[in-house]
Amino acid sequence: MNVRDIFFNTIYEKTQKGEDIVLVSSDLGAPSLDDFRRNFPQRFVNVGIAEQNSISVAAGLSLAGKKTLTYGLNPFPVTRAFDQIRNLLGAFQYPIAVTALKAGTSAAEAGVSHMALENMSMMRTLRNVRLFNPTDEHISRMVALSFIDDPRPIYVQFDPGLQGTIYEADKIDIGKGFISNGVSSDTTIITYGIWASKLKDADLPVKLIDCFALPVDEEALVKEISGSKKVITVEDGVSQGGIGSMMLEIMNEKGINIPLKRMALEFKGGYPENLVSREDVFETEGLTIDAIKREIV
Repeated sequence: MNVRDIFFNTIYEKTQKGEDIVLVSSDLGAPSLDDFRRNFPQRFVNVGIAEQNSISVAAGLSLAGKKTLTYGLNPFPVTRAFDQIRNLLGAFQYPIAVTALKAGTSAAEAGVSHMALENMSMMRTLRNVRLFNPTDEHISRMVALSFIDDPRPIYVQFDPGLQGTIYEADKIDIGKGFISNGVSSDTTIITYGIWASKLKDADLPVKLIDCFALPVDEEALVKEISGSKKVITVEDGVSQGGIGSMMLEIMNEKGINIPLKRMALEFKGGYPENLVSREDVFETEGLTIDAIKREIV
């Protein structure tokens, strides 16, 4: 099952058991939401294509004591509604889960306007909102359960290219925010989302760290990279403000002098006008497994 459906199936199960949950949609549905809408119509609010309004409506429901989630199509829940998220979740810390389908280049065939290229960079600026990029079913289910058990401001984006399980459930620590393959290597690759899955399948001779949540436990992350001679960050988004920037900030503040290579989407010639798929974007931008192999110590 894909990461979105396991998340909303978990939300539906908890609603069935009596949790006071309301879902606010920006005119977007999903097979995993069909039962929720059918059996709890009074708990499903469709505000139309109005992402800003979805956050405001969710805030009102949250003030009324509801456990509230919004759902929309990336990048719009962030790029259109950033002011509302910044104030209502970031400043006032209303315990709302902003959830969105699509991540990075997953909607490349729809053009640049539908690619969530800057979402991670923008949301990283809001220190009171935690970001999640579930890589597998276990992580997605844990994120849903953690929100229901202890509602806090969170942003969750679902990559349609991610499904099934790639980690053992007992090895995942939601609080820590990352999972390492534990391999001893001179090179550490830090990534998330689709590239965590791709690199795990590639089985490269590196320590691979999947930062599925931000912010991470910085002390634990520093300990993971302490024996490395080189750190590489790989991400499906723009390099400015992403996890590469995050690692430079952490390493500077901790006085860690390890060479770091950021591999992300640069678009130095401007955003492309014609796109076929995310793989086409990766190839054009030189973000490939072969390119990553060449950077390994």
